[in-house]
Amino acid sequence: MSHTTAGSYYALPLLLLLLTSCTFEADEWSTMIPAAGASSSPVATDLNGDGYLDVIIGGAAREFDPVEAAVIALDGRTGDILWQVESHNQIVGTATLGDVTGDGTDDVFIGGRSATFKAIDGRTGSVLWEHLPYDANLDYINDTTLLNFYTAQWIADTDGDEVRDLVTAYGGFVKARRGDADRPAGFLMVLSGKTGRTISKVAVPDGKETYVSPLVHDFGEGTEVIYGTGGEDISGNLYRVALDSLLAGSLVSSRIVVRGGKKGMIAPPILTDLTADGVADIVIATVDGRLVATDGHSNQKLWSAGPAGDFDTYVMPAPGCFTGDDNVPDFFASFGKGPWPDTDYTLHVLVDGSSGAIVSSDTLGTFQYASPVVADFDADGTSDVLVCINKTTVIGSKIHSETYRSNDLYVFPGGRGPARRLLVPEIGTNLGSTPLLTDLDGDGYLDLVTAGMGDPINFYSFKLLNVKRHELDVAAATVSYGGYMGAGRMSCFQ
Repeated sequence: MSHTTAGSYYALPLLLLLLTSCTFEADEWSTMIPAAGASSSPVATDLNGDGYLDVIIGGAAREFDPVEAAVIALDGRTGDILWQVESHNQIVGTATLGDVTGDGTDDVFIGGRSATFKAIDGRTGSVLWEHLPYDANLDYINDTTLLNFYTAQWIADTDGDEVRDLVTAYGGFVKARRGDADRPAGFLMVLSGKTGRTISKVAVPDGKETYVSPLVHDFGEGTEVIYGTGGEDISGNLYRVALDSLLAGSLVSSRIVVRGGKKGMIAPPILTDLTADGVADIVIATVDGRLVATDGHSNQKLWSAGPAGDFDTYVMPAPGCFTGDDNVPDFFASFGKGPWPDTDYTLHVLVDGSSGAIVSSDTLGTFQYASPVVADFDADGTSDVLVCINKTTVIGSKIHSETYRSNDLYVFPGGRGPARRLLVPEIGTNLGSTPLLTDLDGDGYLDLVTAGMGDPINFYSFKLLNVKRHELDVAAATVSYGGYMGAGRMSCFQ
């Protein structure tokens, strides 16, 4: 591991002074972990009791390769590693935080491939429990019962041990090839927050795979779980079901929220009130390139939007008040031209939340599945969208050429183009790590935490992980959607 701390050397051409001060000195750090990469997203909480929020992110090596830095906690003040936990395969979920040890410090709950799900003491980094500890006798490559865990959600205590429990999705078989419909069914699972014991494990009702991190919400008639099925080229749907049914071991009463068509669902939905009835509505980006809004009370479709042509998406949309004066949230969504892995470019679209009309669109970047985040970056009182962009540059001749990769951060003012570069580009790629907007030191200035992989040649290198803190001359209070699955990462409800 190498670690460097830098001064305020980033160019910030977009940013205007928002906080009145004579001087602004950015607190910044950069931590490199050579033997790991990431598609997990950072979250923040104070782990060492120094008053700074610290950063937690999942790490990954190549598929099925062990990784020492599978879960990493970084000191929010310096970027130094507080602790790291190893795993036998990639961590792909984003951490869920909650204190189950009673020491006043959040503990870390995070999942990944090969049935990996870990509960980690936030203060010490010791593993509290693990769903399936590594066993050399298991065939992690070919066993179709060893699937993947994604980002979990808290529910109330269901097993009487006075500790909240967790709902998560379990699915996805890495050896399944494009067009192969014979894939193992995914499951919804409830795990004990205290021990990791399986409280409930139920196959999804259509027998399809599952990748969607489920949401938990009470729409006014009891707690429900919203979950999805299908994938890149396997049909599936978005469903809702009473939590009590899942706990009773059945999903047969599930209702379809959105049909996926010939493809399914991968990105989690957004919950926000579009109809001003006090009930959250459901907005989902389907793999086949649609953004669909459904009334949370009646389950009726409100609208459907998306670009014409062959577009796919694996990216959560970001909500914000971008257009009109109706106080109805609008949505910034990203769509890839052509199916993965043959994505030509990314189209970024602003959708009016009241009507589903496409307000604007702009082409920028290649394939990525990091989600956009929202804050007022230019101090004009209107929310702006920050997106991660992967770029490719071909250098050479007809005889020999090389493709070099870089990743950038761009701001769409008011959710519309033309986009403006926020910082200097980074060498390498950001595959799917959503930036975190927060205030690590509580000084009122916005901290931007990013994660990327510094290999300029290989898109899926899973090495040279670089986690950075950039403090911006922007008020932290302007953040409205600050990280993966929302500013709090426990729920998408705004």
